[in-house]
Amino acid sequence: MQANSPPFYFGIACFFQVRGFVPSALFTHEFASFGTRACQPCMKLQNKPDETKRTTQVRLFLSLTVVMSVQLVSAANGTGLGGPPRPSESFRAIELSSCKLPGVPQPARCGVLEVPENPTRLIGRQLRIGVAVIPATGGQPRRDPIAILMGGPGEDAIGAAEIYARQFAPLRQDRDILLVDQRGTGRSGALHCDLFSTPQPTASLRDLFPLKAVERCLQRLPLQADLTQYTYDRFAADLEQVRRALGYGSLNLFAGSYGTRAAQVYLRMYPESVRTVYMGSVVPLDVAGPLPFAKTEQAALEKMFEACAVDSGCESAFPHLRDEFRQISDRLASGSVRVVVQGHSGTVPLYRGRVAEWFRAKLYRPRSSATIPWMIHRAYLGDWSPISKGILADARENDSDFSFGLFFSITCNEDVAFIREEDIAPETQGTFLGAYRVRQQQAACKLWPKVSLPKGYREPLRSSVPTVFASGDTDGGTPLWFMDHAAQGFSHRLEVGLSGQGHTEWNDCIAQIYQHLVVSGSVDGRNSSTCPLVPRPPFKTH
Repeated sequence: MQANSPPFYFGIACFFQVRGFVPSALFTHEFASFGTRACQPCMKLQNKPDETKRTTQVRLFLSLTVVMSVQLVSAANGTGLGGPPRPSESFRAIELSSCKLPGVPQPARCGVLEVPENPTRLIGRQLRIGVAVIPATGGQPRRDPIAILMGGPGEDAIGAAEIYARQFAPLRQDRDILLVDQRGTGRSGALHCDLFSTPQPTASLRDLFPLKAVERCLQRLPLQADLTQYTYDRFAADLEQVRRALGYGSLNLFAGSYGTRAAQVYLRMYPESVRTVYMGSVVPLDVAGPLPFAKTEQAALEKMFEACAVDSGCESAFPHLRDEFRQISDRLASGSVRVVVQGHSGTVPLYRGRVAEWFRAKLYRPRSSATIPWMIHRAYLGDWSPISKGILADARENDSDFSFGLFFSITCNEDVAFIREEDIAPETQGTFLGAYRVRQQQAACKLWPKVSLPKGYREPLRSSVPTVFASGDTDGGTPLWFMDHAAQGFSHRLEVGLSGQGHTEWNDCIAQIYQHLVVSGSVDGRNSSTCPLVPRPPFKTH
């Protein structure tokens, strides 16, 4: 039976509502998009006399039996899964119409899927899941689109349309690109938190997640969302609803960073709905972030120092870079560093942990880390403004670019809750970051609503779906061992090392590998490969 068959779900929703039953979570997924609308006639029925109600229930059951028979015949004939969607065509639960996506020259098709926020309840808040399709450029699109799963968690997919329309231009001849904003992001009820305070920006020089800002967020967001309903299994169910409603066959999942978590959850829940998977900078299901962050950053710092030492321009400009770094680290740890913040009188302290976390983010890719030696040298000379201004600018931008409400709902329940206290010191001691990031996230998560994950949710995935894993060897966010660890359970896999590349980076080599994966639907029996070295961009020296 098809998830986009209104008569069937109208009937069954009414039947259960009138009888006073609440179907299981798995069952309610099947008529999620109908929610309270399907049950409105039933509510009127509940107010009728008992004899009238019994008579009507019998009629309803007989009608339901007929409807179920019709729907099962339709499913057997395959009428629910036609060809790819066309402009302005109604798909029952989703009606797509022509739309313009920024940076995409061709018209796209956009629409909304309504789903219950909590699929275990028939009556309750409905979510509008934003959907956009960038159509194939050829005449007859295939039924296996490329579905984008964004990272963060907290990034939206539709806002990245320009990037993927350009990146997958060779594959768009006969395939659509499917963009679904994860619930809690973008056009799907974004859960924004204003962590940066314009009147009090100095809090962001101390805390990555200022607790007062988190508290304010928790006072506001529960008025618009049940924050326990935004884990990856809920998004996976939404994506499956979209796939069925649009009449697509199996998907080619393209995931990066934390989006690879979404891909793994979806693949476990709906293995028959996946044709191929690409996991860029994979985040394993059973590794509890941010615990590995400190050692990962330290390794990236060491690689950066080594790269500067063999770069004639960098080594000439900063011949004592390691020693200067040790000195600024000690100054930060002593609490003696103070900076001027525009619009505020006097000076305010700058904290080591906050600087270390900001450096960590810049170490995700060689291009963004190319300024770090220059900033270390400026700070050594007493000019901390490039660092302090950079921290505040990024904190300000993150509020608008990122749905922190979703970030906390996922990471607090799928990661931080599984960090053992006895593991923190061994994983963070002797690093620039130390336990700062772990403690910051633990403090925020202590306030956040708790979720009980399904049994086996965090167990490593085993799958035979053809999958390409790609990770950079210069990534300050997801180390190469993440790929080695996550890939073990995939029997048809290709692990690709991207030499000289960082987090979720793309080049001609991996583009060709991915094109082969999608076109052929296989990985040709290879287990590993390496892309040629991509030269590091020049360091900033002045």
